Amino acid sequence: MLAWLLATVLGAVTVWVGLRPVLETAVPDRGIPLSASDLRRLSPSPIAPGVPAAPEVTQTVTESPTPAPTSSAPRTSAPPTPSPSESRGSAPTPTQAQSAPKQTTVNGWTATDTGGKITYVRSFKVDGGQAVIQIQDQVVSLVSATPATGFTTDVAQPSPVRLVVRFTGSGQAFTIDALWFNDGPYAEVTAS
Repeated sequence: MLAWLLATVLGAVTVWVGLRPVLETAVPDRGIPLSASDLRRLSPSPIAPGVPAAPEVTQTVTESPTPAPTSSAPRTSAPPTPSPSESRGSAPTPTQAQSAPKQTTVNGWTATDTGGKITYVRSFKVDGGQAVIQIQDQVVSLVSATPATGFTTDVAQPSPVRLVVRFTGSGQAFTIDALWFNDGPYAEVTAS
């Protein structure tokens, strides 16, 4: 049991250390949380008239340990050389350099376009904690949710296009409601 616990903790720390620089790079406006009034002003209303609300499903977020990387043996033989018949043909064509993914900002979300596939990522920081949410192919998913001291995190996903993260504690609650709406990412942050 102790070995499993140690492996789980080590795996979680490894994942966090590995992902943290990527998340910090992907979310340039991380330190500037938007108020609920700012979000309402920037985005249309998230609830379309006549659409019934989907039943809420609560989800527990757990991390599984990642296997330790293995090292491969050093290469001892020389790379193969082309035969004379192979070298008589035309000169090899240079490989085209892969272009870097294009990033833009859409309503506070960092949109990364990798070959026509757009991924939206946004970090939300409230007094109750911090959450990073991703939307890809119109599916909203949680990257991470870290509660502040004295707060707990509840995550609900009523549908694939909607995710609700709630930080509760000290008589306060902070809710981040993110969804795919009108062909774009949308989020609303409320405090109660």
